[in-house]
Amino acid sequence: MSTSPISSNSFLTSLQTSSSGTSGSSTSGLGGLADVNTFYTLLVTQLTNQDPMNPMSNQDLSAQLAQFSTASGIQSMQQSMATLTAQLAQTQGLQAANLVGQTVVFDNNSISLGTSGTAAGGFTLASAAQNVQVQVVNNAGQTVDTLQLGALPTGVQTFTWDGSTANGQQAPAGNYSFNITATDNSGQAVAAVPFGTGKVQSVYLSGSNGPALQMEGQSGTVPLSSLLGVM
Repeated sequence: MSTSPISSNSFLTSLQTSSSGTSGSSTSGLGGLADVNTFYTLLVTQLTNQDPMNPMSNQDLSAQLAQFSTASGIQSMQQSMATLTAQLAQTQGLQAANLVGQTVVFDNNSISLGTSGTAAGGFTLASAAQNVQVQVVNNAGQTVDTLQLGALPTGVQTFTWDGSTANGQQAPAGNYSFNITATDNSGQAVAAVPFGTGKVQSVYLSGSNGPALQMEGQSGTVPLSSLLGVM
């Protein structure tokens, strides 16, 4: 009984196709035969049932072994990278534990109004501005207060909101966001990049985006990757 090389064997091809469909991406060579025992079982079966008058050439055998060796090596490398990534994430989380009790700056325009009735935020001005306003917005997208900060120089600026609304009432505790409007002497817009601040209360190692920080008086967490600095 004659046989065809593994690369063109219909049964092996079906296994490779099945593996490719499961992963959502195509594979080449023996990428679908990642299991060593499966590969050698199929190889021995093929050699056992090959046509003795037309046996597999050494070249075909060497090619099949090389293909499997490459696929197996890639899989091993992927597993090693996954392990390394997990270890790095854990190391970052443990290092982040040193931030507990520290006031940090993170890439976010959210502020949290706590029971103390105040909230702090900040932004960076690309150039000096003659008129700077901060609009505090609630979760419904409504502006609850506008802070008039006046003229400010280039660089990092901070502000504190006392929690009062535009009509003088106390806003409920919770999460808010803020927007910056800045113009220069000629009325041209000045770029302003917002950032959030907070005191780190605890660190979570298993966040969906890696290690995350819990801020005092704030709901939700801040990904460690969005951290800009420590004050």
